[in-house]
Amino acid sequence: MHEQQRARAAQLLDEDGVDCALFSDIYSVRWLTGLNLPAPALLWFDRGRFTLLADEGFAPAASFGDNPDCAHASYINYTIQQPIDAPGRLAEVFGNLIASSGTPAGRVGIEEKSLLLSLWQTLHNTLPGYQPVSLEGRLLPLRAVKTQEELARIREGFRLVTIGHDAGRKAVRKGQREIDVWTEVQTAVEREAGMWMQMGNDCLVGHRPANIGAAPLDYEIYADDSLILDLSVVVDGYWTDSCATYFANQPTALQTELHKFVEEALAFAVSLIRPGVVAQDVDRQVRRYMADGGYEVYPHHSGHGIGLTSHEAPRIVPYSQEVLEEGHVVMLEPGIYVPGVTGVRLEDAFLVTADGAEQLSHHDKSLA
Repeated sequence: MHEQQRARAAQLLDEDGVDCALFSDIYSVRWLTGLNLPAPALLWFDRGRFTLLADEGFAPAASFGDNPDCAHASYINYTIQQPIDAPGRLAEVFGNLIASSGTPAGRVGIEEKSLLLSLWQTLHNTLPGYQPVSLEGRLLPLRAVKTQEELARIREGFRLVTIGHDAGRKAVRKGQREIDVWTEVQTAVEREAGMWMQMGNDCLVGHRPANIGAAPLDYEIYADDSLILDLSVVVDGYWTDSCATYFANQPTALQTELHKFVEEALAFAVSLIRPGVVAQDVDRQVRRYMADGGYEVYPHHSGHGIGLTSHEAPRIVPYSQEVLEEGHVVMLEPGIYVPGVTGVRLEDAFLVTADGAEQLSHHDKSLA
């Protein structure tokens, strides 16, 4: 799994003149292995070979060593014979790996923000005189361009998202609570998947005083209420995202007006997506579209990338100078909010293609 990702990372390290590298950010490790590993886990790169160090209780990790460019070593996390000390045992296994490999001191790439103190000490003790080279954030641009292997997981996530939204639309009715709607959504997704699923994000009624985003509570749905369902489903570590707004009865005149305009704003945003476009330019134009329509501009992002995390590159925000590339997966999500009254947000996912964008999410966002 994820041979392309490892090849791209190895090329980056070669270009940086890095002899060895220690990937300690769990999302880097997951991206390079294709395994939805629990933390802490490490991936050590040495002379073209990757070695995964992971909890021995995570059985799929052993199969990583079956790849021609890979090896696997495990550490004991849970035991009844000694106190639980995953970081300490991981550092011990890592130290033994370096000591047995005969790796000479040289330029060692490190993701320093996520590196445990015990691992810093292990590096100093086993590789005296090494020269640290920061790899912090270096994989993020590579992660933003999705492979077909990654897209397969994301597409499956969006299939489950559609099932969740179908259940959510049916569950929105007078007298139901936010948590009742969410329970029906989660149940529908998990029944289809046949397992527990990691899910998020927002499920809230329009009459909340702060009605942009929040986890479901016991707020009751009123007769003329709206409900924003912003739904993510995670498949094998890969996130999706989506949003639709549903109504307890026929939408009011105000709700109809807002919904139609947000539909138009989303369509306008989609028309801007293509390779070479700067993220902040998309954000600026969509915000201007909202303002020119006479509506207060939403206080959140216009969109964001997804992948191993729910928000990653490229971010469609005012400061971002990231350039959209073929293979990016971006969310677009304009919204209008009237605090304590109603709110409307619509969100879809798009794969940036050579000549525009392919829609990945297909949940029903209509007024009906």
